[in-house]
This record gives sequence, structure tokens and C-alpha cells, in this order.
Amino acid sequence: MKKLIPLSLVAGVTLAAVMPFAAVSQDNPFAIKGPAYPPELPIVFGGVPDIYDVAERLDHLRHFYTGKAARFRLAGALSSQETAIGIRADQQDEWRAYTAAMLALVPDAGTVRALAGAPDEDPAGPEAFGRIEALADVLSVYGEKGAALKTAVENLRAALTEEQLEASRFPRLTLR
Repeated sequence: MKKLIPLSLVAGVTLAAVMPFAAVSQDNPFAIKGPAYPPELPIVFGGVPDIYDVAERLDHLRHFYTGKAARFRLAGALSSQETAIGIRADQQDEWRAYTAAMLALVPDAGTVRALAGAPDEDPAGPEAFGRIEALADVLSVYGEKGAALKTAVENLRAALTEEQLEASRFPRLTLR
């Protein structure tokens, strides 16, 4: 019992000495912090996403989106798919056309800003139908990219063997 009292006193003094440092570290503007939004959109009554969280995500896209991370993820998935299918040297040209067409579908920063609005855009919004016009421009470009992807898929499918085609199937996801 006598040994616990000095131990408690030491723990109390240590805690009292450390507490101001903990308070300072919470207010530190240079502290490394995670994203300002949760990883998933919270759903409010009726199944509609909270508009403030959507606005925060759009603001994050306006300021920080470049498309590089999405391209790296897609390139990694395509590289894994290439290995899983077993693309041979004589099929590389068709495979490269397919991967280039897939990577071309990842939007660049200008496209995202055209749809979400530029960071310095008037808070009242663009002119009448401005956002819809930007969407139409993006969709017309993506129509051309989609046609290029369809051609690349047809050429790749013609170059693959039956075993490779079977290996390239994605299983259907079912909910139980």
C-alpha cells in the first residue's frame, strides 16, 4: 500500500506536466490532419446525402484533384489484369491500345473543375445553364473516348485466345 501512494503521486505529477503539451498539440496549425470529410457520405432521413458534406467534397475536388491517383490505381488494376490474363508479346499492341483508352477515361483536373466549378468561381454560380453546357461538352468528348475504347476492346477480344477470354471474365456480384 505504501508503494502505491508514491507511484500515484508520480503518475499525477507526470500527467499534470504533460497536459499543457497535449492542449498545444491540438491547436497546432502545423499538425498533420486527415481529410476534412468522412470517407463515406452520411445519409440523412430519406436517403439523401447531406448537402454540406457534398459541398465539402466538391471543394476538395476543386482544390486538390489532378487525376493522377485515379490513373495510378487504374494502371495497377490493368497491370494485374494483364498478368492474370497472360498477355503475350504478340498481343501487346492491342493490350496497349486498350489500356490507353481506359486511362483516357479518367477525367483530368480541367474537366472536374468544369463540372464542379473553379475554386475562384462566383459563389452565386455560373450563368444560366452554364453547368449543363459544361456537362454537354464533357459528354461529347467522352463519347469519342468511349468509341475509341469500344474499338480497342473489339481488337483486343479478337487477339485473345479462348482461355485468355475466359480468364478475363469478371464474376457477377450478387447480394444475398
